[in-house]
Amino acid sequence: MESLTVRGPMFHSLGDETAFFTWLRRIRAVADVKKRGAELTIHLRPGKITVDEAREFRALFHRYGLDTSDLQGIETRR
Repeated sequence: MESLTVRGPMFHSLGDETAFFTWLRRIRAVADVKKRGAELTIHLRPGKITVDEAREFRALFHRYGLDTSDLQGIETRR
């Protein structure tokens, strides 16, 4: 299973953290998420992700101030 490890965001409240993980887990390409300290490991489902899934990743990363260059390794279906 392919995974993506990123430095997680700083949350401002429990609701903020809940909203982030809810959004992340709703992206169909996400199989599982593990949080260890400040790092998040996002396990991806097999195969390439769709353009819409990639857009959701970019939107989520942008909204929470994560480095979108971490998404460079993710390929999208055309």
